[in-house]
Amino acid sequence: MKSLLQPFSAVLLPLIFFCAQSTNAQIKGDPAFNGAIGTQSQKTSSNLSQDLKDLSSNWQKPRTKIAQSFTQPTKSTEYFSKFMQIKGDKVVVDVTAKDDIATAKAELKKAGATIISVYGRMISALAPIATLPQLEGSASIRYTRPAYRPLHAVKPVPMVISQGDTAQLSYLARKKGHIEGKGVKVGVLSDSYDNLHGAATGVAHGELPGPGNPQNFKTPVQVLSDLDSGGTDEGRAMMEIVHDVAPAASLAFHTANNGQADFANGILKLANAGCQVIADDVFYYAEPFFQDGIIAQAVDQAKQQGVAYFSAAGNNSIRSYTSDYRPTTISPFGPTAGTAHNFAAPGDPVRILQPIYIPPGGTMITSFQWDQSSFSASGVGAQTDFDIYLLNSMGEIMAVGGADNIAGGDPIEVFGFTNNTTDPTFYLAIVKYKGPDVSVLKYILYGDALFYLTNPAIPGILSPTLVGHTKADGAISTGAAFWLQTPAYGADTPVVESFSSVGGVPNYFDTHGNRIAPLIRKKPEIVAPDGGNTSFFDPFGNGDIPQDKDTFPNFFGTSAATPHAAGVAALMIDAQKKNTLTPSQIKGILSMNTWDMDDPNTPGFDKGFDFATGNGLIRATDAVDQVRFPNLYIKDLDLKPLCSPNPQLTRNWQINNPNHFDVPFTWQVDGTNQQGSLIAPPGKTTFSTTPSYIYGIPLPQLVLITWQDNFLFDHVDLSFSTTATCGKAVPSAANSDQNLTASGSTLLNGKPALTAVYPNPSDGMFKLYLSSEQQQDATITLYSADGRQLMTRQVAGATNSVDIDATGYKSGVYFLKVVQGNQVKTIKLVRK
Repeated sequence: MKSLLQPFSAVLLPLIFFCAQSTNAQIKGDPAFNGAIGTQSQKTSSNLSQDLKDLSSNWQKPRTKIAQSFTQPTKSTEYFSKFMQIKGDKVVVDVTAKDDIATAKAELKKAGATIISVYGRMISALAPIATLPQLEGSASIRYTRPAYRPLHAVKPVPMVISQGDTAQLSYLARKKGHIEGKGVKVGVLSDSYDNLHGAATGVAHGELPGPGNPQNFKTPVQVLSDLDSGGTDEGRAMMEIVHDVAPAASLAFHTANNGQADFANGILKLANAGCQVIADDVFYYAEPFFQDGIIAQAVDQAKQQGVAYFSAAGNNSIRSYTSDYRPTTISPFGPTAGTAHNFAAPGDPVRILQPIYIPPGGTMITSFQWDQSSFSASGVGAQTDFDIYLLNSMGEIMAVGGADNIAGGDPIEVFGFTNNTTDPTFYLAIVKYKGPDVSVLKYILYGDALFYLTNPAIPGILSPTLVGHTKADGAISTGAAFWLQTPAYGADTPVVESFSSVGGVPNYFDTHGNRIAPLIRKKPEIVAPDGGNTSFFDPFGNGDIPQDKDTFPNFFGTSAATPHAAGVAALMIDAQKKNTLTPSQIKGILSMNTWDMDDPNTPGFDKGFDFATGNGLIRATDAVDQVRFPNLYIKDLDLKPLCSPNPQLTRNWQINNPNHFDVPFTWQVDGTNQQGSLIAPPGKTTFSTTPSYIYGIPLPQLVLITWQDNFLFDHVDLSFSTTATCGKAVPSAANSDQNLTASGSTLLNGKPALTAVYPNPSDGMFKLYLSSEQQQDATITLYSADGRQLMTRQVAGATNSVDIDATGYKSGVYFLKVVQGNQVKTIKLVRK
């Protein structure tokens, strides 16, 4: 199998093979270590990563000599240099600035570097290899590491249609709803768009929109940034899938391969270019596991701008080790190189070496992290320096992740190895070099490596691998199911791909570097189909699969699933017509319109959400039907009073949101200046108000909440607070503030300060709430959509609400004119 520093296409068939031949990424055996561990010299602090230092020092050597070094087992720095993004005599780097971004940029430019992009504290740049040593000792640069070619979630003419379009029923949604994604713009982030020079052919054959498209989809793909060379055009393959699902949607592209800062800015550039939907399939090994890094922060910013962001969950299943840190006093690499972590369970014999299986010719790439804050993400850096070693059976050090994490600021070690021997057995050792103890250690195996099934078992193997920006709050993380194993193709229950990454990795830090209670987001949210056809994408020669009757290459992995889901989002926006669907609504509605799936890693069938399959395989027909105009899909909120610890000081309230998405609402205490705006997530949300008194006499407290439905009509609910004390009484009519009004008390400013209709739309019965600001009598008149007067009524000024009975009229749009004092308001009514 090829290196996983190439796109995920490289690992499709071998990974399926390994999962079929082993149990949960394990292989039988517990090889004993009989070698002699070699000592390691003391590390030196530098703000330039060791792999960049080695690259610079070797750059003047004859290239043939450098190439020969790759034919033997090599150190990680030599191994990784094959996967650096070297462009001529320059290399793409990610630079973390200390504080002053401008000074850091100036020092980079002085060394001949070209600034690609800046996001937060990180600078992506193209730096001359020969002048890299000039960056050492810089007062403004915290750390410089190579931006290795990132991981892509790929598993490896007439118009070609992905079978996933059928598997998720999006073809049927288009037909039923007469929609094609018109007016919607979808952005894609991947490696490249047209490095292979096939885009024009794709347009001519109807695979992509643009001039000459035979289906008359003429808007060309907007390319904001492409790789200058070296790409597989995976982004174009993703856009072919989007075009299959939502052919009338316009498309835009930005490469994600030019470093983390450029990736983050690419997200925002696509959002600013008008993309309502964005999909990516890229992961950088140096993204934080336990904190939202800069790419995750950009995803969240895009969501705030109204973008539905779909991100590939990854293709690593549960090929990860996560454990409590168990220190020892053993120094396996010498007294100055640090003390070892104990892999064994408490009570078992100490084990400082963990056996790992790497097949001959196979690779292992590992990102190893621990629970401390990343400077690049927050400005608060690591306090502990860990190193991770890979040894062969003789005890020789084959690879090491040994950066100075305290100086660099990020609690991250990345290293890799190619096994060019016939021995598949290697051993991992983790040592703490310096700093306080930590709580949690985690590494993920990218590549061909497997865990040995040891006896006694090593706790912590086979743990979740869904990390990085795909678990950002603003991302809709997407897993994969082979199209042939879906109900549309005869399966009773869809089956998740064995490689699809499993969620459940917590965040321990916020973006300011503060430790927080473990935050585990429900990821992935959804599953979409993979394995469908594209017209060209076969970068690793896997070719066509025998299960279909054509000869087109098949695109596997969560990379292929993600654009399927993004295309459905474009159909939803088109069907809703008003262009007011929020990212939260898209995520919630997709999540509730699914085929339920099972997590194969747990016993029994997992009903509802699980961390392997999310909420299940999306059903595009149901999702589109729910939002299709003029359906009402935002259900009403419900306000109720709660007990309070001390009702004389605070009153507590609860909002129940029955929707599967966030609903913004405003609240106000009638007659006071107490008010606010909140977002109600699905389920129950609480907030508090302060009671008012006059001459020691409590005033009745009436709270009103207001929100909008998807027609932008206001809805209202209101309730009186309760004097119930928690632990002593329960909220009831007997202790409601409403009783105070029966004894002659009045609200501070009279009736509720609004004029609105609720519910709206309605089956025919509407309730009109009159304004408390005008105490005059009101005249209400109901008109048909064509202006005919249907009903008129006079209402006394003291009346709080009026029932409007429209059950005798047909479904449609009506207008209610309300004249009260010098105020005139016309409200649109929708009779369902």
